Amino acid sequence: MTQTHTASNAKSDQTHAPKARASDKIKEAVSQAQDNVQDAAQTVRDTAVEAVGRGSEHAQTIQGEFDSAVRRNPTLAVLGAFGVGMFLGLALTKRN
Repeated sequence: MTQTHTASNAKSDQTHAPKARASDKIKEAVSQAQDNVQDAAQTVRDTAVEAVGRGSEHAQTIQGEFDSAVRRNPTLAVLGAFGVGMFLGLALTKRN
C-alpha cells in the first residue's frame, strides 16, 4: 500500500508542477501589467502637472496684458465694460 501511495504522490506532483508554472507565469504577467499601469499613470500625472503649469503661466500673461491695456486706455475699458453690461442686461431680461 505504501508503494501505491508513493506512486500516487509522484503522479500528483507531476500534475501540480505545470499548474504551479502556469500560476507563476500569471502572477508575473499581472505584476508586469501593474508596473505598466503605474508607469502610464505617472506619465499622465507628469503631463497634467506640466499642462497646468503652462496654463497658469499663460493666464498670468493674459492678465498682465489686459491690465496694461486698461491702464493705457481707461476710458475705453470703462466704455467696453458698460457695453458688455448693457448687452448682458438686455439679453438676460425677460420680455413680456
